[in-house]
Amino acid sequence: MSTPPGWYADPQSPPGAAPAQRWWDGAAWTEHLAPVAPPVPPPAYAQPTYEQHATTPDGAPLAGWGVRLGAYLLDCLVLVPLYVLASVPFWRQIGDVVSDYLDEVNRSFDTNGPTPSGADLQNDLAHVILAIGLLWCAISLVYHVGFLMWKQATPGKLMLGLRVRRRDVPGPMPLGTVLVRWLTQFGPSLLNAIRYVGYLISVYQLLDGLWPLWDGKRQALHDKAARTNVVRTR
Repeated sequence: MSTPPGWYADPQSPPGAAPAQRWWDGAAWTEHLAPVAPPVPPPAYAQPTYEQHATTPDGAPLAGWGVRLGAYLLDCLVLVPLYVLASVPFWRQIGDVVSDYLDEVNRSFDTNGPTPSGADLQNDLAHVILAIGLLWCAISLVYHVGFLMWKQATPGKLMLGLRVRRRDVPGPMPLGTVLVRWLTQFGPSLLNAIRYVGYLISVYQLLDGLWPLWDGKRQALHDKAARTNVVRTR
């Protein structure tokens, strides 16, 4: 069986010469030469893009930052009135402390005495602010942990078709996972009453809320700590 016409490695190429191809016409070698085409390199490994990470490892679609923000705001519509009503007993204490401070300021003007500093007012309010902070954390703990254990979502998330789950394991989350998620999202608020530390907490909470915007797995910092994801159910 004869070799069909085509380009083949040049059998007449001298040793050490650049590799070349010679045309075989089906019966004999011709004088037509061509350089050997360089090998085509394999395609470079493509890094996964943000959109390629839009599901959990088992294929559940991830919630975007915008819908998560919407769910958070809906939850605030429920929590803020509860928080305000529960903190009513502390309003009188705050009013008494501020009123006493203003009386001392007026007295200092009348007697030309030393004016009380704002730091004194902050120190007098510290225990009331701490109590209000603990009350807020208690309400938040019952609300978020209770609903995540019961429905795997808060009411705001339920209204927008979202659920919270472990990233690698579908279904309800264990209590430990839910507690870690709450502690790393809302627990730092307990430190807001500490002077200067509150600024750092505010920066952390801002980063935590914005992190899904650029994170490949669409996780907030508290999601990363608990190894969870917010997924869409519709």
